[in-house]
Formats: sequence, C-alpha cells, structure tokens
Amino acid sequence: MKSYTPGHQSDDHSVIPSRRDFLKVAGGGFGALAFSAMVAGESSAAIHHPARAKRVIQIFCPGGMSQVDTFDYKPELEKRAGQPFDPDGKLQFFASKPGNCQPS
Repeated sequence: MKSYTPGHQSDDHSVIPSRRDFLKVAGGGFGALAFSAMVAGESSAAIHHPARAKRVIQIFCPGGMSQVDTFDYKPELEKRAGQPFDPDGKLQFFASKPGNCQPS
C-alpha cells in the first residue's frame, strides 16, 4: 500500500489522506487567511493619501526584450549587433523568426 505525503501531488487517486493530514493542510490555509486579515487592517491605516488612478493600461509585448537583456552589459552582443539570431542554424520557430541581435 502506498503512503500519503502532505504537499506531494500524485496522479494516483487511490491513496486517501488521513484526517490528521487533511486538518494539517487545511489549518495552514486558514492560518494564512487569518494572518492576511490581520495585516490588511494595519496596511490600510498606513496610507497617507488616497489613490488617484482611475484607469490602468497594461501593455504586453510578446517577443520583447526582458529587463535582464536591456540592462546587463554583454560584450558578445556588441560584437554580434545586427547579425541574425541563429546559434546553430537548426532552430525551429513557433510564431515568427526572431529579429537581429541588439546591443545592450
């Protein structure tokens, strides 16, 4: 017979957790809810001015450079600036072919 380990996810649904394991997992969740309620009261009192934003614009750029690529200095990118990105010549692309290498 297989044993149940709390926090371990398995595809085998024949293992049933014990009552003690269930209460351990559920109790942790209720403790987190209680803690968030306690902290929420303290954090809302610390705001010194009301929020003025009425709208938010979220821009998603698939394929855009990440903050790591834009701020870290990479001398190899300076050498390869403008060359096409294809390290081995064997890459297969799902959506579109990437552009040329950009310097940092």
